[in-house]
Amino acid sequence: MLQIGLLGTLQVVHDGVHVTPSAPKVRQVLALLALRANTTVPLHQLVEELWEEHPPSSAATTLQTYIYQLRKLPGLCDPHHPGAVAGARALLTTPGGYRLSIPQNSLDSQEFAELAERGRASMEGGSVAEAADLLQRALTVWRGPALSDLVLGPIVGIDTLRLEEQRYEVLEERLDADLLLGRHHRLISELTALAADNPTREGLHAKLMLSLYRAGRRPEALEVFQRMRRVLTRELGLEPCSELQRLHQQVLAGDRCLDLPGGRTVVHGPPATGAPVALPADVPLVGREAELQHVARMVSEPRTADGPRCVAVSGPPGAGTTAFAVHLAHRLGEVFPDGRLYTSFGAAAGQLTVGDALANLLEAVGHRRSELPPHEVDRARMFHAWTAGRRVLLVIDDVASIDQVAHLLPADSGSAVLVAGYRRLYGGRFKSRMDLAPLGPEGSLDLFVSALGPGPTLGDPPGLYAMLNLCGNLPGPTLEAVGLLTLRPHWSIHQLFDWLSRNRPACAAHQRPHPFHHVVRRCGRLEPRLRDALVALARETTGDVTVEQAAAILGVDADDTEELLEELVEFFLLGVDRASEPTTERFFQYRLAPLVRTALRAMPQPARSRHAIQGGAPQSAA
Repeated sequence: MLQIGLLGTLQVVHDGVHVTPSAPKVRQVLALLALRANTTVPLHQLVEELWEEHPPSSAATTLQTYIYQLRKLPGLCDPHHPGAVAGARALLTTPGGYRLSIPQNSLDSQEFAELAERGRASMEGGSVAEAADLLQRALTVWRGPALSDLVLGPIVGIDTLRLEEQRYEVLEERLDADLLLGRHHRLISELTALAADNPTREGLHAKLMLSLYRAGRRPEALEVFQRMRRVLTRELGLEPCSELQRLHQQVLAGDRCLDLPGGRTVVHGPPATGAPVALPADVPLVGREAELQHVARMVSEPRTADGPRCVAVSGPPGAGTTAFAVHLAHRLGEVFPDGRLYTSFGAAAGQLTVGDALANLLEAVGHRRSELPPHEVDRARMFHAWTAGRRVLLVIDDVASIDQVAHLLPADSGSAVLVAGYRRLYGGRFKSRMDLAPLGPEGSLDLFVSALGPGPTLGDPPGLYAMLNLCGNLPGPTLEAVGLLTLRPHWSIHQLFDWLSRNRPACAAHQRPHPFHHVVRRCGRLEPRLRDALVALARETTGDVTVEQAAAILGVDADDTEELLEELVEFFLLGVDRASEPTTERFFQYRLAPLVRTALRAMPQPARSRHAIQGGAPQSAA
């Protein structure tokens, strides 16, 4: 058995005995042949590696001497040499060069490559924990920098750089897997050391920023960016890449997009032996204490025979339904001692299926994702069986209908479910509901001031209240406004209000924090006919609108228009009042909140016909 190690110092081991050659040039030849194992290495490449552009006149003869010395090593003997074992692998002479003919498993570089490939395949298949383990096993094959004890020529030097780059690729992939698994706390010390050793590798610094942010250490995450920027500008005259700058802006704004994607959550403690707590990070809430206590009573009511208590929480865009449900779940550990779990249907790359959500929950309670059954109904049975006899609180986020919840409900009536919906939800499972209202002027002012932190006095109280009113007195838009002022400290409240009030289509889709983000995201969940109708109403109306007025704007029958408006009310995108306009024959009239109206006017105008709003197929272009 011959083993050749390239990932560290050069090592040659035969049957457990180290037989590494000591002569520097012989070692160079062996390294090049091993790097190109089972392929012919031309003579001119060997000569270039040993002597670069100035080979001696005796180069060919000298090279033959080095090859002869290598063939004396156990396991590399010439098969035609007297006494050689029949069928032995060897260092062979071929037309034009030499070939080291050895099994692939004789090289540590090949073992590294195979483990890395298996890890990537697991990652693509959704088995993130298995991928992280395989990628880490690949990295442990390395004993140090590749061929660190050799004087490298031009060819082996390039190959070692390639190996080192592959090592960093696998390292970053393993770090990505660990971040997906919510292991950011344990990554911080490793990433801090890696960032210090690699001061210009922006990807490592980005992962360190993200880990610190998810660990609740936002000031340190921002300091990583500033330190990286100073190094790049001082040593290379460059600004950080756009991805790193965008991450910096998101950290400044506390962007929820930086939370774990696809419903993946931090798993605290060993789920196989203890009660699993798989929740996003808790955030303090302002002005919600009464609602928190009310919903806490709902989910903590005595058991009934009707199954787990299910409470639906919804509200206008930016009302903070996710933060509300998660904060409450963090509070209720004593009420639900057997576990508190979270999953979301609002994945960044597209909505999750019920099967995906079940996989996230089963993984959180200790199952390996790679071992889960492929069918949704079987996963539902597994989750139902795990919850039987347990008192569990489940938070389900970004829900649009009861169909998404039915297969996720725990089995025991001592459990409860908090459903955060982006529209009003109905169905027999929802025993109680809570619509989160705006905070009101004083509540949103308290939130604004606490989030902005110490600094110069803003002044202009009327302007501040006007800006908060434009934000709907809602937590999400208010915090986004704070993010803008943090990025632009030279702005006054008046300048911020003026900037938000302009009809500027490009600004709503920009990466910087923006109070319109929540409305734009909610509108993205609408059917095209509803979204187009809402944009048309925002552009054509200035106050309350009756059904008849809306029908005239949309070119739709009054009955159909009324149904369309009521659907938008369900999404909290239209307000509704008793009709006071004498010209209407309907019971209600409708209004757009200032935030919704301004956000929609900043969106690009849809190029859809009235026929499309009525529900027909879009007209084809001529």
